[in-house]
Amino acid sequence: MKPAPSPKSPYHHGGLPAALLQSARHLLEEQGIGALGLRAITRHAGVSATAAAPHFGNLTGLLSTLAATGYDELADAMEAARTHGPRTVGLAYVHFALANPGLFTLMFRSDAIDRDHGQLARASARAFSCLAALADGGRAGPPGASSRAAVMAGLWGKVHGLAVLATDGLLSPLVGTKDGPATLDALVAAALR
Repeated sequence: MKPAPSPKSPYHHGGLPAALLQSARHLLEEQGIGALGLRAITRHAGVSATAAAPHFGNLTGLLSTLAATGYDELADAMEAARTHGPRTVGLAYVHFALANPGLFTLMFRSDAIDRDHGQLARASARAFSCLAALADGGRAGPPGASSRAAVMAGLWGKVHGLAVLATDGLLSPLVGTKDGPATLDALVAAALR
């Protein structure tokens, strides 16, 4: 990821939407979701407070677009892992969360994003379809759409819960102990069995 423009260097090139998204992501990862005001983002990008409106409409539009970027990156990571089996898809999910804790949090914050935003809806559907690899890994249970959906929901809940626990540092005490696995990856892989 390119370094975000400094707040003191004014924006002078043609990629304003990308610059605003980059500034929002930088603020999100450095200062948390509470720092994501439209004024703070535009100030960080070196543009006026009204510069985002023609591109995103409002803060919700900008954050929904940023969340869509996160879902696309998550889907890319899970698709790349899929060839190695369902557990690696779950590990890719956890690794994405650990590498992008602020973005991961934003992606699931319905109070900050618009789930009906077109780009976000498409990206999140793509990521969800990648999660099907978890249910398709030989553990899909009895035939039937409803049982498969229940298995998918349970597995998604498990991997999402592990990702949240890992980003919050709550799995660390279980790693490297006398009775625990040596690495976080080993712990997550064992939990996904």
